[in-house]
Amino acid sequence: MIIIIVIAFKNNSQREVHVISSEKESLQEKVQSEQETSEYDREPEEVAARIKVYVSGEVKNYGVIEMSRDARLVDAVEKLGGLTEYADVNRVNLAQRLEDGGHYIVPKIGENIDVQNEYQMQSNGANDEDNAKIDINTADAIRLKELPGIGDAIAQRIIEYREQNGKFKSIDQIKNVSGIGDKKFEGIRDMIRVE
Repeated sequence: MIIIIVIAFKNNSQREVHVISSEKESLQEKVQSEQETSEYDREPEEVAARIKVYVSGEVKNYGVIEMSRDARLVDAVEKLGGLTEYADVNRVNLAQRLEDGGHYIVPKIGENIDVQNEYQMQSNGANDEDNAKIDINTADAIRLKELPGIGDAIAQRIIEYREQNGKFKSIDQIKNVSGIGDKKFEGIRDMIRVE
């Protein structure tokens, strides 16, 4: 028996597999199931290295997409087909890092966006400094572990504290988390923020 497999690549990462043989259905099902691997089937490191963001406004195809943790806004825009001709590129920072759960709006030329959007480009340098700080109300465990003295256990306690008590109202409230005392707080206070 002869089996012919034809692989066609689409959009740099998707592939179609066409099988010509009497066992066509079973082989295509196997390939399809491998391609549809859910996040539950992936290695924990692979899942942790992915984030989901929502990009809207003047992009060709808006939506929620999955990106690598180190991706920039320009990567997400490209994945969504690029900017429209009406995008105001002077009011959005395409080089900014993406944050899990973030909503990024690409404004139209001349458009004033009233929505409070922590990820939208801000023009003053002080705000860029604030955006570099870790938001303890939205950061995941991986992001929290970037703080000095915060390991797996304390990062998990911060997340559990948020889930049980709601968002932190001020950065000082992080001292309510077991394992974060005055000394540890002083070491991270200039690196954290709350929204």
